[in-house]
Amino acid sequence: MTRRKLVAAAFFFTLFGVLGFLPPIIALFRFDARPFGVPVEAVYVFVLWGLLVLGARWFSRALPEDGTQAAQRPGEEP
Repeated sequence: MTRRKLVAAAFFFTLFGVLGFLPPIIALFRFDARPFGVPVEAVYVFVLWGLLVLGARWFSRALPEDGTQAAQRPGEEP
């Protein structure tokens, strides 16, 4: 993938993460089931949070460095 496509994918990843935390979406998971005694809403929020953390880590590894930081020599002050 090119850098441009990865940046666009990172933007949409962030957008879908924000949409996933909106109250109307979380309300879809409001029912009486309690896996391991925890409400389904809480499981949804923490699973979504964990997926966003893992996705952010992947994007941080996949995106190449900016040219401004890559042009600096080691040991040189910014």
